[in-house]
Amino acid sequence: MKRKCIIISALVLAGWVANAQQTETQPATEKPVSEQVAEQVKKLVVPSGFLQTGYTYTDAHTSTFLLRRARLVLQGDLYKGDGGKVDYKLQLELTGTPKILDLFVRYRPIDEFGLKLGQYKSPLSIENSEYNPVKLEFINYSLVVQRLARMSKNDLSGYNQNGRDLGLEFVGSAFKQDGFSLLNYELAIFNGHTLNANDNNESKDVVGRLIVKPIKDLSVAGYFQWGEGALPGYDEATRKFAAQDTNLYVEMNRFGGGVAYKTQKAFARAEYIAGKTGTLNSQGFYLAGGYEVIKGLSLVARYDFFDDDTDNSDYSEQDITVGLNYNPVKPIDLKLNYTLQNNKGRDNLNSIYFMVTVKY
Repeated sequence: MKRKCIIISALVLAGWVANAQQTETQPATEKPVSEQVAEQVKKLVVPSGFLQTGYTYTDAHTSTFLLRRARLVLQGDLYKGDGGKVDYKLQLELTGTPKILDLFVRYRPIDEFGLKLGQYKSPLSIENSEYNPVKLEFINYSLVVQRLARMSKNDLSGYNQNGRDLGLEFVGSAFKQDGFSLLNYELAIFNGHTLNANDNNESKDVVGRLIVKPIKDLSVAGYFQWGEGALPGYDEATRKFAAQDTNLYVEMNRFGGGVAYKTQKAFARAEYIAGKTGTLNSQGFYLAGGYEVIKGLSLVARYDFFDDDTDNSDYSEQDITVGLNYNPVKPIDLKLNYTLQNNKGRDNLNSIYFMVTVKY
């Protein structure tokens, strides 16, 4: 025991002497090794996230407080220097059954070309990929994104993938200007299945998007999705297909485009998406805008339209949403939305949503 103590003491003393010598010999402007290591760790692991809770009321006998989201994000640069940049992202959803939402590694040797491998947001639409639940100006995503981009439980296909998929993506940008690029593209090959799971068939989904930015604040996009899915049949009561692991695979194709304009005080955005799910042809669009009337307080409004079956428009939906967004302090956002839902063939539905977001 005594010999072990002597050895440990000697190692500690040697380390102290080496550090002292290094401190004496290094230039006055160079940081100590411990600080340099700490800075590298901070670049490698950057934690963040957000919490969202709120209240929902509808005149269809709904009145409830709810936990909407609890996200934890770890991301950082694995390498940055000659030869490009390698970064990663891990995002967890902790409400309900905890699950992985994002887990990917991205390599960009040059601005014009890069690779992204893992699970992440599909580039189908602007709203789905560019607006996370904190950045989105409304409490709920637009109807057409919820119904055709596998964003929610209301997706027409029955697949709820939080707008994400697992696969390989080619990304790039060209014609770089002051703080933005005129041309941006993404082309991905996805499983087209459920989250955090291996594919159950040989077919893959292909999703592509091209974004042109004539000026920094304006984006014009076009996108498509070609794929298949296991869809046993359309349920008129739920207005969607029931996703099942069967051998019956039908086409699930999507295409659309949109425009987004955003400044520090105002925004305007519109998108149109159409799709074929089996024999069902669907389409929808939204128009949204908002303005910051005083510092921290914004007025927003959105018009939504979605038609499940363009060959038989007896049952389409139109929503009008108006809201207030308030940012009292930097980590906290408050949102209040009122939505008038007009379902063709059904009575109108009034809904009030309130949500608090805490960012960390």
